[in-house]
Amino acid sequence: MTHIYFIGDLRAPFIKQNLSILGSLYDVSTFDLSKHATSFKQIPRYLISSLKETVTIIKSDVVWIWFADYPALPFIIIGRLFKKQIVTNVGGWEVYKAENIGYGNQLNPVRGACTRWIIRNSRVVVCPSRSYANITKAVEPQSVVIVIPGWIEPELLTHPLPEKHGVVTALCTRSFTDKLKGIPTFIAATQGMGAEIVVNIPRDELLDKFRHKKVYCQLSYTESFGMSLLESMACGCVPVTTDRDALPEVAGGCGVIVPYGDIEQTRAAIKLAEQMDSIAPRVVAAKYTKDRAQKAIVDLVNRLC
Repeated sequence: MTHIYFIGDLRAPFIKQNLSILGSLYDVSTFDLSKHATSFKQIPRYLISSLKETVTIIKSDVVWIWFADYPALPFIIIGRLFKKQIVTNVGGWEVYKAENIGYGNQLNPVRGACTRWIIRNSRVVVCPSRSYANITKAVEPQSVVIVIPGWIEPELLTHPLPEKHGVVTALCTRSFTDKLKGIPTFIAATQGMGAEIVVNIPRDELLDKFRHKKVYCQLSYTESFGMSLLESMACGCVPVTTDRDALPEVAGGCGVIVPYGDIEQTRAAIKLAEQMDSIAPRVVAAKYTKDRAQKAIVDLVNRLC
C-alpha cells in the first residue's frame, strides 16, 4: 500500500479534513506541527525533532506538507535527498503580499524566498482555489500547481433550517486579522442590525449560528478559499463577500459581491441579501463534495506513484 508522510498542524479543521481522506485510502504517518517547537527561537529543537523522522520519510512514497513556510524546510530537504514525491499545500499567506494591511510572507525577503524555494522544490503544489493557483504561479513560475478545493459534510445540506434572521461573520482570532477580514467595515455597515461577530467558538455552535442567521458576511481583503463561507452557505446563509481573490469563486454567484472596505455598498448588499432565499447558497455549496475532493486526491497520488 502507498505510504504517505503527512506534516501539518492537526488543530486546523481543514488540515484534519485533508488527513481524513488520505487516512481512509492510504497508509499514513503524521508529524503534528502543533506538538513540536516551530518558532524561530526554538528552531534547534524543531530541527532535532524533524531529523528524527528521516527513517519514516525514507519508508514513505509521498511527503505531504501543510504549508509552504519555514517549518517545511527540513522535510523538503530530506525528501529531496531521498528522491521522494513532495506535495505542498499553500494556505494563502505564504504567497501573498499586501503592504497596506501588512499581510503575507512575500513582504518579508527571507520568508518570502523560503516560500518560493519550498514551492520550487515540491513536485506538486496544491491550492484551494483557481485564484490562488494563479497567485502561486506568479510568485514562482516554475511551480506545478493543481487546485483541490475544500469540501463540506453532506449532512450540512440536509439539516432542517429554522426561521432565519440576522447577520453574522466568523473568524478564528481578532488579534491581527481585523483589517484582513474586513471587521471595521462589518461593524460600520451593520450598525443597528444586531449583527454578530463570532470568534473561535466550537464548530457545532458555529454551525448552529449559521442555521439561524440569514446573511453571512466575508468582507476580507483576501481569502485563498473560505471554509466558513462555504459552511455558512451549506447552512442556508446568503453570502455577502468582497470581490477579492477566491471569495466570488466560492460564492458562485449566489449572493452579493461588494468592493473591499466600502461601507455603504456593504450595508446595501446586506439589506438586499436579507430579501434573498436560502436555497441558492445550498445548491452552490452542494458542488463541494467529499467525493470530488477524494477523486482529485486519488488522481494526484496515482500520478505521483
